[in-house]
Amino acid sequence: MKRMLVVGEDALSVALGERLVAAGLPGWEMPSPAINTGGVTKLVKALPRYIEQSRHVQPVLCVADTDGRCAVTLLGEWLPRTVPGHFMLRLAVSEAESWILADRSALAAYFEISAERIPPRPEELPDPKRKLLDLARRSGQRPVRQEVVSAQDASKPGPGYNLHLRDFVSRHWDARRAAEHSPSLARALVRIVTILG
Repeated sequence: MKRMLVVGEDALSVALGERLVAAGLPGWEMPSPAINTGGVTKLVKALPRYIEQSRHVQPVLCVADTDGRCAVTLLGEWLPRTVPGHFMLRLAVSEAESWILADRSALAAYFEISAERIPPRPEELPDPKRKLLDLARRSGQRPVRQEVVSAQDASKPGPGYNLHLRDFVSRHWDARRAAEHSPSLARALVRIVTILG
């Protein structure tokens, strides 16, 4: 059985990485648990170790945000000139939340809102997380409204932010459908599939 290790800068990146592998490489296993590095700084620091692991142990997929920076520039800064074919670092433009927003129909159903409220090009948003929180605040689901958004500050995530969004990604989010509205996600899917070649 083929196996791939998934590493993410945070809980959402990990969940999205796992779904990417499931969509692009059906039948592949992911060693459990995937690795949440707890921040992009820690992920970048550990990249040499994951690159080496991809050479000798198993393929590795790392997922991080660009946070508004140029993806090509970041890849040039974070990676050596050449990396093994079984190592992949994929960057969500500009945040993992833009990939979540890209599956408009599934998110609309999960939040019980109109899909028309969800922008068709989430990578162009200045702050995808803020937009996601704004949509959650309008959700027809009381737990989403009360737990995803902070009661003290509507521009901040609430205590259930990761819980609900990881649940959405693992049970409802479709990488191929989302890729139609997210160029960086579409590129990530293509790259994952090429590992078979």
